[in-house]
Amino acid sequence: MFKLASRRVVGVALLLCILAMAGFTVLGRGFPANSPGIVALQLAFRKETFAGILQQWGPSGVHAFQMTTLWIDSWFPVAYALLLSSLMAGLVSRARGRLANPGDTTLALPWLAMGLDWLENSLHLLLLRDPGNLSAALVWVASVAAAIKWGLIAVSVLALVLGLFRLRGH
Repeated sequence: MFKLASRRVVGVALLLCILAMAGFTVLGRGFPANSPGIVALQLAFRKETFAGILQQWGPSGVHAFQMTTLWIDSWFPVAYALLLSSLMAGLVSRARGRLANPGDTTLALPWLAMGLDWLENSLHLLLLRDPGNLSAALVWVASVAAAIKWGLIAVSVLALVLGLFRLRGH
């Protein structure tokens, strides 16, 4: 676990996350101004909401989303999972017994989020093959995957913050 916590691993993962954010920013220019963002599409839950967002985006926005998903969001989940789990492992290694070891479950949360992110992305790309004939079930499953993904990421970040506060309090 402690090799996961090395500064080199954290540094590479952080650099990849920064590169992904820059790529999201550049490709995000293809979305129309004042249109719903990607997270709104991820959490659409309903076929009508999903279709409405696609309509607001238009062909250029849909193309930007597809390119973002294919060229950045295909590897970004690995980067954020590695970053979060490395930071958690580093926190545990620096605590030297002052904190309870989070165990494999906590360290696995970012990797579970990554898997759900890939599921969500795959379903979105599948749905966008025929946006005029959307499957309500697939939209719902993609949104559930996204909601759980965001929840797992939030719990991971919260675990890091709480761990840091507990470590500083000792």
